Amino acid sequence: MYYIHAMTDGGVMVSNTDVPYMAEFPAENQQVADQVVVGLNQPVMLAELATYRLMIETGGLELDGGMRLLTDRQSQAQLNIAYADLKNGLIPDTDLKADNSWEVVNLEQMQPIAKALAVHRRACFRAERVVTTAIQNADTPALQVDINIQADFMTAYQVAVAEVTDAAQ
Repeated sequence: MYYIHAMTDGGVMVSNTDVPYMAEFPAENQQVADQVVVGLNQPVMLAELATYRLMIETGGLELDGGMRLLTDRQSQAQLNIAYADLKNGLIPDTDLKADNSWEVVNLEQMQPIAKALAVHRRACFRAERVVTTAIQNADTPALQVDINIQADFMTAYQVAVAEVTDAAQ
């Protein structure tokens, strides 16, 4: 993370906590210096957030009963196609490959599996949007430091899951 190392005459020395870095930027006061650091940190934080969301989205999903769904992009697409085939009456059942088992499922059995995947995917993107907003609204380095991308993401993820599961009950 970038931070203000020192104010200089008409500038700010900026350092980074993660990589060796030191550079001077023009800054006539603390507010301008803060904006320099915020501007350097924001794209790094947004990239870290996007990477984390993708990792959670595609890292698999544990269902009630112990089935572990693969949620890489190809597996998501295959599951959605199988669900559509069942829903449209094109096939009576399908072989579903989970991470830890094979199941033969019909539409009634596939419905909660497809819903769990949809809720998971929605929650991932909803959480990314919530944390993106926090990053974009953090207008000082101190506010940026207060953002814990992984913890804040998981909190927003749980809220997004609850929005759907609580509404269904």
